This record gives sequence, structure tokens and C-alpha cells, in this order.
Amino acid sequence: MSIELNNIIEGCKNQDRLLQKSLYKHCYKPMMKVCGRYTEDEETAATMYNDAMLKVFKSIPNYTETGKVMGWIKTITVNTCIDYVRRKSPMVIKELNEDYNSNVIIDNEIIAKMSNTEIKQIINRLPKNEALVFNLFVYEQYTHNEIATLLNIPAGTSRYYLSQARSLLKSMIENNTYLLSKT
Repeated sequence: MSIELNNIIEGCKNQDRLLQKSLYKHCYKPMMKVCGRYTEDEETAATMYNDAMLKVFKSIPNYTETGKVMGWIKTITVNTCIDYVRRKSPMVIKELNEDYNSNVIIDNEIIAKMSNTEIKQIINRLPKNEALVFNLFVYEQYTHNEIATLLNIPAGTSRYYLSQARSLLKSMIENNTYLLSKT
């Protein structure tokens, strides 16, 4: 952790409003990217970010690690996003069936031609639970067991939602339906 960021953290522990504002600004861009993966509109992402930063400021007096503050803040942000999505779309326990395919392959050439905005639009078209598990698995790199613990679901349900997400993404990409507006 840089000396400047260390000073900001120490100031935040002492509830220095100017240094809290500095930390808020420092984290804004990377954490808004995280929040943006869990919602389709910027206003909701901003709400998630604000909620996460409130939790950071409430918890920062207990923060003792050195050099890992951004990872700590990201964990709080991801958990805040999970809470928000779960409130909007409660998880339903699903069982894997014979249609389960963990090896859905999407043509890399098609993906390479797509912009980050297009990829985000596709993921936002997924049902909320599928998008949540997809984001946790792909972007946050959680295992199915970790996702199961976070979401209080069986690991098999995590696998089911990821499989569904991959199948839907493949279908949308191959049929160019990601270009259509979300209904």
C-alpha cells in the first residue's frame, strides 16, 4: 500500500471527512466496474457503491491488514452487490439434470469481435440468478463451493446457474439476440 493510501486509511479510521472523500474517489472507478457487473443501470450501480462505501467507513476502524485494502474493499463491494441482487431476485434451489453441460463452448473469434459494452449487455440480459453466479465465477473467480457459501445454496445449484448462463450466452451470441433490447 502506498504511503498516501496508508495515510488516507489512517485518516478514515479517525473519521476525517476529507480523507473519507479521498478514499471514496480513489475507489470509485474500480469499484463501480465491480458494481456495474451486477446491474444494468448506472444509478443502481452507484447505489450499490454508496452502500458498500458506507460499510467500508463503518468497518475501517477494525481494519488491520497492510497492503490489502483494495482487496478488502472489493470483498465488501461484491458482498454488497450480492445482497442487493438477492433482495431483488431470491435464489431458487435447482437440481442438475441430464441437460447439464459444463463444457459449453463459445466461439472465441466471435467474442474477440465484441466490445466490452456488448459483452456487458449480454450478461445483463441473463436472468438475475444466472448473471450473479456467472459474475461470481468468471469475474470474481470464486469456486462453486465459495459461491454456495456466499449465497446459501448447494454447490450443485451454483453449477446449474452457471451452466444455464453459459448456454443462454452462447445462444444469444450465436443468434445475435444480444443486439435486441431487453424485454
